[in-house]
Amino acid sequence: MTNIRFLNGLNTIGASIAEFSTSSTRIITDFGMTVNFQIGTAQSLIEKHVLPNFPELFGEERKTNVRYKHEAIFITHLHLDHTAALAYLKSDIPVYLSRSSYKLYCSLVKQGLDLALNVNFQIFDYEVPVNIGDLTVTAYQSDHDVLGVAAFLIEDGKHSFGQSGDVRLNGPHKEDVNKWITIFKKKQLDLLILEATSFSFPEKSGLKENKKINVELKCLRDFEDILNKNNDLIVINPYPRNIERVLELNRLANELNKPIVWEKQYAKVLREFTESDPIFVLDDGNLGLNNTIGLIPVTILTIMNNISHFCLQNSFENLENLSNFYKFIYVHCNGDPIGEYDLHYQRLKSFLRNRNSEFIDIGVSGHATREEICEIAMNVAAKKTVIWHSSKPNEAIKELEGSGLHFLNPIREKKYHFE
Repeated sequence: MTNIRFLNGLNTIGASIAEFSTSSTRIITDFGMTVNFQIGTAQSLIEKHVLPNFPELFGEERKTNVRYKHEAIFITHLHLDHTAALAYLKSDIPVYLSRSSYKLYCSLVKQGLDLALNVNFQIFDYEVPVNIGDLTVTAYQSDHDVLGVAAFLIEDGKHSFGQSGDVRLNGPHKEDVNKWITIFKKKQLDLLILEATSFSFPEKSGLKENKKINVELKCLRDFEDILNKNNDLIVINPYPRNIERVLELNRLANELNKPIVWEKQYAKVLREFTESDPIFVLDDGNLGLNNTIGLIPVTILTIMNNISHFCLQNSFENLENLSNFYKFIYVHCNGDPIGEYDLHYQRLKSFLRNRNSEFIDIGVSGHATREEICEIAMNVAAKKTVIWHSSKPNEAIKELEGSGLHFLNPIREKKYHFE
């Protein structure tokens, strides 16, 4: 018999954590938080539902869990709402990441763009089953706005369960998503666990009419249009974990002879993922020879004297560096602060107004549209479907009325038995 518990994420965007267990084996999928930092003991954070209710994994002493002979955590992708609780982990439990996710994690840590974790990381490869005691986990490449994303098929020899992770059908890797949808359908899943982020917000107009749009291509086209139409300095704030997009932005700017000058940490991450593309780095006078290998240094003064010939990447923490400039185009591309709900967002807008600078948002979502979520659910056609990773999961269920699908509305921490 396999039991499933849902620890978090039933009515929030992120922190979606599920436990699959038998008498001797436990698999946990994802280990994130909706709040990245809280003060308090592990137990107090568990009581607030900030950390998942696994007190045995957050004890002060690192030790092997005596309850389960076999256990592991599997991470769908490298976003904080799926990984942040790993910072509190006090166990040697194996934590599995895709090979490309682990490469990105190591690169970000090396450049100080992510927290170095004292975790027992292990690697999985796509479509290569990983046996953990009574359970087998097979990861399938998917599409989201981060490198290395996966969907999981979890099997016990009798039952099959699918976990979509964060997913979209309007990105550059739609064929990967369609592949695991087809596999999940053939498996006749006992349960599909499906994210529904887009049902948390009002539906954006035009998406249904433009169903086949590749949102990453749209982002690049919008950036190209800005580069071609403006002679003012262009500043861009992209999301570094979407390394595929960042590389494409860099290539496009180089092709149009308006190269992006990257902050040192970003430039060095980029270099690890491309051997041949020119990468320009901001020379603040403290680079040193070791920090310029394979990079093309450019000073602020050079940019100030040639504002129509460069783009400048600027992360929010270095916002004051833009005080050197007046009246520029600020291109927001899913970097921090992400949106209106972040207090820093208003500070950013105020700063730009004071610099008489235009704000243009070309960011695109890494999540399936409402229509795509319904399409995935109906195509997989599991015996039961759980909708989570949404503040309004019932909106998705309502949308799917009449589809013939059956839904499980889980209660936090309740065990659901599959005999």
